[in-house]
Amino acid sequence: MSFLVRPISQLILPPRNLASCIACCLYRNTFGVDLRDEERLNYFPAAPLYVASVMLSGELHAADTLVPLQRLKRTPKTPRYLYSAPKAEPHISWSPGPIEGFTVAFYPDAWNTLGGGADGTPPESVRHALAQFEDTATDAAWTLFWAAMQQAWDTAQRQAGIEPWRGSSRIKAWTYHLLGRAAQSGTGKSLRSVQRRVRRWTGQDIQTLNFFSRIEDLHHLVAQDPNTPPAELAAEAGFADQSHMGRDLKRATGFSPVQLNQRILQDEAFWCYRLLGERF
Repeated sequence: MSFLVRPISQLILPPRNLASCIACCLYRNTFGVDLRDEERLNYFPAAPLYVASVMLSGELHAADTLVPLQRLKRTPKTPRYLYSAPKAEPHISWSPGPIEGFTVAFYPDAWNTLGGGADGTPPESVRHALAQFEDTATDAAWTLFWAAMQQAWDTAQRQAGIEPWRGSSRIKAWTYHLLGRAAQSGTGKSLRSVQRRVRRWTGQDIQTLNFFSRIEDLHHLVAQDPNTPPAELAAEAGFADQSHMGRDLKRATGFSPVQLNQRILQDEAFWCYRLLGERF
């Protein structure tokens, strides 16, 4: 039997025609890898996206906030299919043994257009598409999943009268698209009217979406040059000052900039952050 040196973690971007619906997918496989309990933790940042997670194999325990490992071990096992609304806080999960699974992240307006609930109740079309992984080998199931989602998304856009958008894996690009679409929709053209439409489509206000855009810009800048001085990072990412950057980053991740950078570089449990950095 061959053993993996490190877990398999992959960032999977959707086909081009689904990029306005699905931001990205994260795949994780730890079979064949000897990991300590702490290395089986999974840290995730706050995010404005709806997610559908599928455990193909193994067991997972999760919490909506960052909690100690011993407390996390006592939480109930998550269901094989787990659907979640956008999270305003960083969160965490843990597996007692090897796992294989993935998460699909949906833009909120697409989730809403497909018929999903604001509480995370999934659209029937998403349930149907994910069912392809029940009895089909993983590689073939992805092909069937993309095809099912493409059909559902084309139909939903047509019925809602939404003009196609080429999409992006960047929250900032999606936010700009939303603002443009909101400004051109309906009869009211005032800022208040635009804000109401964005909130109706996403369940979140523009200030919240701008917050996530700044965090994403910061991640991008650090990925380009980890040695950029903090004050320069803050200015380029749109924060008022370095303290503002530190507060917002801790709100999104639970860690200070220095702590987060160290954990991303050294800690297996921060694999999600490393994958998200691959978008840049």
